[in-house]
Amino acid sequence: MITANTGDIVYVKRKGYRHFGIYTGNEQVIHYHKEHHPLLSDGIITETTLAEFMSDSDTLYVLNGIGPTADTHLFDWIIQRVFDGEITSFSPQETIDRARSKLGEQGYSLLLNNCEHFAFWCKTGVAKSSQVDDILACFLLLVPPPADKSISDKSAFDKSKTI
Repeated sequence: MITANTGDIVYVKRKGYRHFGIYTGNEQVIHYHKEHHPLLSDGIITETTLAEFMSDSDTLYVLNGIGPTADTHLFDWIIQRVFDGEITSFSPQETIDRARSKLGEQGYSLLLNNCEHFAFWCKTGVAKSSQVDDILACFLLLVPPPADKSISDKSAFDKSKTI
């Protein structure tokens, strides 16, 4: 099992996404807990056992920890990509205090307030989700932005003058 330290951002891989939380020590994690379908139903921020957090997953990953599944490169990459490297992390105790300040909070939103937003807010003060950013970037590739209306409006105006 990986070595997770208090205040670490931890995650597990699920089908199609990663589920994030804050490790608080003693095999406990604070995260958005959802009893029904994880992507559709509302959740509540709660502290559960590590086993409950992991559910059917067999590997725990730590973004900023140590050990064979510690993903420091991913954490550094996210900090660089999402925050342009200009963000600092809270101490482990501050991270846990921030997570505990949200216990009982509801208001889960897949795009605006998911488990990754929560975990990164606890650690950095900024609620961001690289998973959502990636989905939105793919969407923009598939659906190009609308044409510049100023050009088409001008053409329509010019045509009306010649009639």
